[in-house]
Formats: sequence, structure tokens, C-alpha cells
Amino acid sequence: MTADAPRLMFISPRMHMALIGLIGLTGCSYQPEVSLALTPVPYEMKVPAGILPRLSTGPVEGPFGEEVRQAGALASASVYYNPVEEGAKTILLTAYWFPAEKFDALQRPDQPSLVGTEVLRVGGNVLSVAGPLDAIFAPDTPDGRNLTALCGAIYLPETYVAGGK
Repeated sequence: MTADAPRLMFISPRMHMALIGLIGLTGCSYQPEVSLALTPVPYEMKVPAGILPRLSTGPVEGPFGEEVRQAGALASASVYYNPVEEGAKTILLTAYWFPAEKFDALQRPDQPSLVGTEVLRVGGNVLSVAGPLDAIFAPDTPDGRNLTALCGAIYLPETYVAGGK
């Protein structure tokens, strides 16, 4: 390999999302952060104040909600994004609160986790998050910019603060 040859570098999915968020935030003006309660998950998510009105939360329902409960989840909640432009609200992420041993038992090295990526491990419990794997909106739209700002932070522990009701 010559000194001029390009070098490939591997980055983890978490680092990738953090970099996307930083890139998205560099073009945005600063917005103070506010908290979105992830009830019944005992955490709040810090989000830019200007995006908060576009967000809502709700329970994980239906057959998947039942599957999550049977897997041992203490709590779970979905966060929805309501578009600025036309369109129906969409799930941005789902947060799960599990006893650590139940969460660990669900992990398989050969497949993605049913209940997301571990973000925090506190007091014998795990907060995990499952978010989008691809862009939901075109990146050059107001909705695309909002989600780029959010997706860059959803897997970062500092995004979550204990205390959701």
C-alpha cells in the first residue's frame, strides 16, 4: 500500500449515529434542550426545544407489546414524530426498561436485538433503545433535519435522565 492509498476505517453503529447528529447539528442554530418523559419507562429524553412539539409518546401495543412484556420488560414506550410537512406520525424510537438478566438473555450474537441497543445499565436494570435504521425523511427537508438532530443522540447515554414518571 502506498502512502497515498485511501485507508478504510470501521466505525460502530453508535459512533455512526453520533457523527450523523453532529453533522446535522453543525448547520443548525443552538436550541436549548428540554425533556420528554418516556413514561412508563423511568427516564426522560433530552431533545431540542424546537422539536419537542413534534414529539409524542405512547405504549408499545399489540402482539409486539405482548411479546416484549413476556420477554420480561418492566416498561416500554414508543416516541412518535409528527411531521412538519404532510404525512402521518411515525415511530422515531422505542425505549425499553428491563432487568439486566432478562435483557442479557435476549441477546444473540448472530441477530439484531428484539429490544434495541443497550444505552444505560443502572441498578441491575437496562435502558435500551431501538431507533430508525435509515432516513425516514429526505435530509434536506425540515423533518429530515429534525430527525438527523434526534437520531444522532438517541444512542448516547447522556441523552437520558432518570426521573420519567
